[in-house]
Amino acid sequence: MRREESAPLLPCLQEVLAGEHAALYAYSVIGGRLGPGGSTATRAVAAYDVHRTRRDRLARRLHDLGERPVAAEPGYALPLPVQDATSAAALAQQVEDRCAVLYASLVATAPASTVERSLGSTSLVDAATRGLDWGAPATAFPGVS
Repeated sequence: MRREESAPLLPCLQEVLAGEHAALYAYSVIGGRLGPGGSTATRAVAAYDVHRTRRDRLARRLHDLGERPVAAEPGYALPLPVQDATSAAALAQQVEDRCAVLYASLVATAPASTVERSLGSTSLVDAATRGLDWGAPATAFPGVS
């Protein structure tokens, strides 16, 4: 995809990248509260790794399109305090729901048969599934408000 063809897609890619930065921050807080070991901590580390890989992929794609990827904020306001495994799971559910919304937007914005559309659809399903793993209720249309 040439840069001029990707112009409508660029703001969406930047927004998804910003969401991945925020997800990484949230999972670092979750991991810090859960401590090492245990299945919940292992799940948080795995989620962190997935979001880090996606962040890096999005940043590379924006760079390839001639854009400067949006930088992470120095900190983020969390929607709820993380004090224990229950609140950590609640935050993880919210993180994955927000990511699902962002990736649904990418699916809607990206032209058919593009790397971006494929990334969006795969990541949307993954975020919805990970949200379920954290205890979120199933929805008919993940990522759609």
